[in-house]
Amino acid sequence: MKLAQGFFHSRPQAVIHACFLLVFLFSSFLTWREAEVLKDTYELNQQASLNMLSGELDRQFQFSLDQLLFYRNMLQQVMRAPAESNDMRLQLQNFALLRRQPIWHLYASATRGLPLTGIADSQLARFPLLKRDNERMRKELVATLVMSLILQLNDAGKDFHSRLWYLSRSGFWLSSTPLLHDNETLSHFEQSTKAFWFTSMRPEINPLRQSRWSGLYATARERDVLTLSLPLDLDGYWYGVLAMDFPANRISQQLQQALPQRAKGSLLFYNTHFTLLASTAGSKTLVEQFTPTQLHRLTKAISLGGQGTLRLGLRHVSWVKTHNAEGVLIKVDTLRQGLASDTGRVALALLGMWLLFTLVLLLSHQAIFRLVGRMLKMQETFRWRASHDGLTKMLNRTAFFEQAEALIQESQQRNIPFSVIQLDLDHFKQINDNYGHEAGDRVLSYAAAVIHETIGEATAGRVGGEEFCIVLSASASEARDVAERVRLTLARKQVFAGNSAWLRISASLGVASSQETGEYNFDSLRSIADRRLYLAKATGRNRVCDRD
Repeated sequence: MKLAQGFFHSRPQAVIHACFLLVFLFSSFLTWREAEVLKDTYELNQQASLNMLSGELDRQFQFSLDQLLFYRNMLQQVMRAPAESNDMRLQLQNFALLRRQPIWHLYASATRGLPLTGIADSQLARFPLLKRDNERMRKELVATLVMSLILQLNDAGKDFHSRLWYLSRSGFWLSSTPLLHDNETLSHFEQSTKAFWFTSMRPEINPLRQSRWSGLYATARERDVLTLSLPLDLDGYWYGVLAMDFPANRISQQLQQALPQRAKGSLLFYNTHFTLLASTAGSKTLVEQFTPTQLHRLTKAISLGGQGTLRLGLRHVSWVKTHNAEGVLIKVDTLRQGLASDTGRVALALLGMWLLFTLVLLLSHQAIFRLVGRMLKMQETFRWRASHDGLTKMLNRTAFFEQAEALIQESQQRNIPFSVIQLDLDHFKQINDNYGHEAGDRVLSYAAAVIHETIGEATAGRVGGEEFCIVLSASASEARDVAERVRLTLARKQVFAGNSAWLRISASLGVASSQETGEYNFDSLRSIADRRLYLAKATGRNRVCDRD
């Protein structure tokens, strides 16, 4: 405690610096902690928003998958127990003639149902995966015609998918959006049977008979399409594939609609191979937004976790993997977009408060620092005035005696001689009487300056009106030499007394040393020096007396 108090009294400005630095560091730490909380809150909000969007997209895909499962179950049920109406029997009788035509169409009735479109028996050999079994084919045709009656009731404007269709290995298909021209049929049929979504349904490739998602590919009608496919099997026989097409622009529209109005940033939908499937309007791809190093970090992080967040440069990235479509939904926000959010505005307010507090702290520091500096300067001035004579700038009587006592004790401890010189200006009263006190002050100031210039490292003080005293760690002879130099220097120059009058002054000096008495007693030595001073005055003035 005493050590701390001593340090404060000796270096108060350093203590002020330290205190303000601690306050600044503490406020900065609290601000940083609040910023970390806001960052975590922002990341949680972004993740929650993205999970909501991902859930909405998954629900759309799941509803589409449920439709496929419904139609597969329906086809399997009808194929197990075909229910042929009179119209269907008539259509099946016509099929015996139609199947020889290059392109044929079959309807459930004359007025209802979407058409089944197929190719001739002679064309079937061009397609390795296609095969017609007449007994199985009849059941399949009946089931597909029933499906056409249900499928025509769908509202295409409300569907997430653009087309639902069934492609049979017997060489026909049913589509919710039939082709308009027969000349497109054969090329479209060939393209479909070679597509991944169809070929991947082979039992040797898909033994668990699960649904599959294709990558993006182009069709005759749409440039970028994502297809969900599901195999149709019954009694261990592969009949065909149910499929749904999802155009990339429709998925993008769904993302745009699901995105909250106030939300900003880019929303991107990639597959697990990081091929862009869809994005919101105006969104840039990951390659356009990030450097190769940043992109590598992002893809690695996504591959390791189902969801997460990452800060890359001035962008914040959130992602979540979807349960369907084998994709990952990615949201990218720039710094400006992040600051425009509710959390960002709170962060800006927090930063503003910290900057304002720091500014006030700096201004307070400067004010207190200057105030303390002035107080120290004032304290130093008071201390100097308390120990010095205002006219001669020399030590006053009290301060001089204190230093003299300390010096004589030090000399005694070091066992070196100690000497005292008493000095009194000659005829000083006459100067005051004849020329005034202003002239007397000039004489005293001149005498003090001469003493300071002459005594070197010795200590001097004004101990009376025109009386000075000098103490020094020196022998008697050395002290006499110093006294003689002071006497000669004083007598060498004249002092301006005013009214064109110049005065030549002199001094009488008495010297005493511990070498003579063997004692280190300041009062005793000063008394001896004072006695010799008066002896010098009595024997003619302007001289040094070092003996009785």
